[in-house]
Amino acid sequence: MELEGIKNWWKDVTEGPIGWAIYLALGVVLALLLNSALGFALSTDYPVVTVESDSMEPVLYPGDIVFVRSIDEYETGDVIVFDGWKPTPIIHRIVSKSERTEDGFYVESWEDFDEITPEEMRDYHSDAEDVDRLYVTKGDNNPTCDQCQGRGEMVVDEHIHGRMTLRVPYLGWLKLGAVRLGETITS
Repeated sequence: MELEGIKNWWKDVTEGPIGWAIYLALGVVLALLLNSALGFALSTDYPVVTVESDSMEPVLYPGDIVFVRSIDEYETGDVIVFDGWKPTPIIHRIVSKSERTEDGFYVESWEDFDEITPEEMRDYHSDAEDVDRLYVTKGDNNPTCDQCQGRGEMVVDEHIHGRMTLRVPYLGWLKLGAVRLGETITS
């Protein structure tokens, strides 16, 4: 009988506008707890990111949800989430990487990327004395690399939140819609 009493109490409490507010608050708390748990499990402060633009098409589309995991070292071809020129994290591909070695610098590029030559990467890296690795990034759908467009400096490990591990299509449209509605209301 005690369980039946709890069920009736919950039904009474969650009816009407107060019930909506309770469910909304519970949803927010559960989302925050899930985000924290995923962040801990995936070793990153941004375990789940919503794709906002078409810059990574045809690999990623606006509204896709991407799960992100931090790793020790990133390679050319990895799709990463990093801090850059926008207030929100950016998700683009590493197209060139320079790594400091005992003999100088090891530079590699992804597929046919040639907008920044290995010699130019070495020059950039030699100017950054306290940095072990430098990365050049590019959206797959963009005509040129981010750094070639004057969009910020080279990416360093400290800017990177992690590498894409899983994509869930369309699920982020709810978030994008809410953000865009909020921007419309405040402007």
